[in-house]
Amino acid sequence: MAENDNSLALMLGRMEGKLDMVLANQSAMNERVDGIEERLREVETQAAKSGALGGAIAAVGTALAVEFIKRAITG
Repeated sequence: MAENDNSLALMLGRMEGKLDMVLANQSAMNERVDGIEERLREVETQAAKSGALGGAIAAVGTALAVEFIKRAITG
């Protein structure tokens, strides 16, 4: 009976060690994901700024082209 209890204690110890390793890996993964999210947020912010600037330039360019064509036709 003592050998059986010893075997169970050994198995429980191994399981606890593996669980500790899983928790440590999960913590490391959470840190990596947080870092990736921060970098992605910066990229998305820059993309939004670039898109807004590009859209504004396109709108002004189109308005100027339309006005130029109107004056050329009526001029």
